[in-house]
Amino acid sequence: MNVGIRTTGRLNGMPFDEVCRWMAANGFETIDVPNINADMVKTASSHGVGIGQVDLVAGSDLLSDDTDKQKQAVQASIASIQNAIDHGVKNMFYVAPAPADPSQGRAATFEQWKRTMPAIVDFADSNGATIALEGWPGGSPHFDRIGANPEMLRAMFEVCPSEAFGINYDPSHLIRLGVDYLRMLEEFGHRVHHVHAKDTKFDSEALYLYGRMSPSLDQPKAFGEDWWRYCIPGEGEADWAHIMKNLEDFGYDGILSIEHEDVRYWGSWEVEAEGFIRARTHLKKYMM
Repeated sequence: MNVGIRTTGRLNGMPFDEVCRWMAANGFETIDVPNINADMVKTASSHGVGIGQVDLVAGSDLLSDDTDKQKQAVQASIASIQNAIDHGVKNMFYVAPAPADPSQGRAATFEQWKRTMPAIVDFADSNGATIALEGWPGGSPHFDRIGANPEMLRAMFEVCPSEAFGINYDPSHLIRLGVDYLRMLEEFGHRVHHVHAKDTKFDSEALYLYGRMSPSLDQPKAFGEDWWRYCIPGEGEADWAHIMKNLEDFGYDGILSIEHEDVRYWGSWEVEAEGFIRARTHLKKYMM
């Protein structure tokens, strides 16, 4: 395994050459990007940095009831896979799109999803690419994104049984939802195509004040609802030694990509950089 980063925060506004230079100087090996072109590949390579993952184009029209919009959305997704392959990357990052009506319920969204995703997975499979589903649940109160828990993953893998379609394992979302993140890894470890190194921290005082809701009168902190918040590995609830041992048992030898969404290391690039470096240091303790 190696440690990389996903572009977040101030990295998104920095010149790509500057980002890659900083990564190389601080021991980060790969970077996940929202899109890719030849200049980016050349720039990263010149600093000894690899492109770990590219975002799959997955617009809301994939859930549309209009068949023409569905077809166009499928073609856009397929084109993004082909573009990544053409530039030497075969692992796609995917978040299930939001439905037009977030209150419709996840069962209805799943029925819409089944109409378009199999064709995209078939294309990836036939071209040696993989799609890694991020289990982000969406925001409250609807939690409208599918694929965030084992119930839905089991159903999605029945529809798309090809192992080209797998998961982007991110324990932070599972911990936030109360899903056993280690048991989930034991069940789906053979379908892990990518890992987001991110954690979740609970705050007992905020839980007392607000319950499992956002504050009503106070302003919630960034990246959470105060009773929970995302944080860097090593400062939350996840047992990273156990996670990495389980990944090794499944033969995972890919990327631990730090997705930096921690308000404690936010506000300036110097502070954000410290968060990345602290996270990398924690993960490296458990690597062979």
